[in-house]
Amino acid sequence: MTITLRSAELFDVRLTFRQPIHTAISVLSERCTTILRLTDQEGRVGYGEGVAFETPWYTPETQNSLRALSPLLYQLLITAPLEGPSAVAERFRPIQGNQMAKAMFDGAVYELFAQAEQQSLATYLGGDDSQAIRCGKALGRSSVRQTIENVGLALTDGFERIKLKLAPTDTNILEQVRQTFPDAPLMFDANGSFDLSDLPLLQVWDEFSLLMMEQPFSANEWLNHQHAASILKTPLCLDESIQTTHDAALMHQLQAGQIINIKPARLGGLTAALDVRASSTYWLGGMFESGIGRRQTLAFATLPGLAYPIDMSGTNHYFIEDVLEQDYLVENGRIRYQEHPVSLERLHHLTKSRTYL
Repeated sequence: MTITLRSAELFDVRLTFRQPIHTAISVLSERCTTILRLTDQEGRVGYGEGVAFETPWYTPETQNSLRALSPLLYQLLITAPLEGPSAVAERFRPIQGNQMAKAMFDGAVYELFAQAEQQSLATYLGGDDSQAIRCGKALGRSSVRQTIENVGLALTDGFERIKLKLAPTDTNILEQVRQTFPDAPLMFDANGSFDLSDLPLLQVWDEFSLLMMEQPFSANEWLNHQHAASILKTPLCLDESIQTTHDAALMHQLQAGQIINIKPARLGGLTAALDVRASSTYWLGGMFESGIGRRQTLAFATLPGLAYPIDMSGTNHYFIEDVLEQDYLVENGRIRYQEHPVSLERLHHLTKSRTYL
């Protein structure tokens, strides 16, 4: 089966967080994201999401760079019919980096092929959408008191893994949380905020019986991660470092980490994510994306092999208003993949500008 694209539109969407999100190096009160709407010659519609942030604090990409590259990426896709979703990665091979821009088109094409086969995206990927997916809760940086309260609420709600966003100055928070919840399945995410001089601090945190330490050093600091992994008993999980399938292979070769947080958008799309999944211990993270990106991540989560619960709260938890007709809800620490449709009314209401490619 082949698909020929007919048109493409970009929507500049602004989502408002219910509460500001504090990471180790950034504070988010509004989520600016780009929604791609691809239509093929048969009239089928597939959506993708460009989840780069407005500034390059997470990866080098930004919303502006993603939108600027989109016309070129679209032109590469319409040179000939697409023989399958993997053709997207092949067409984009001459373009270096820009993984989130590529992933936006990749996700929309996957949705078109799933519709053409009259399957859900989860089934098309080879997943089982009959089972509820175990969830973990990611908590932004806050005071000791507020963090302890939030961890308690997350455990009561049935979340099976608690991720704390922490910076090197947050030893007291981690210590107090562990004392309050001695058996809680805790981990932390540093978003690359540590440097090698903080290694003695990581050795102190190594004693808090954590599931993993996520991305302590910056994305390109492979030798720092290798050294830390060799002396810490807590497994290292890499996130920002893994932007290609080659990065995943490098992590294994250097023994610079034991776990990968797969985010299809960071890897360039679902095709690359499937490749990394095949050879790695992994779980799935979120990008504070809209329901469109969440829907595709959940479809991936229905595949067997997840080593840990995914980072996923309900869409209603993060945003005052989202672009789907129905929210994804977490109940007793579980979430179900469903193909909630896009609400065109909500999409247009939340759109600041619209571009035809």
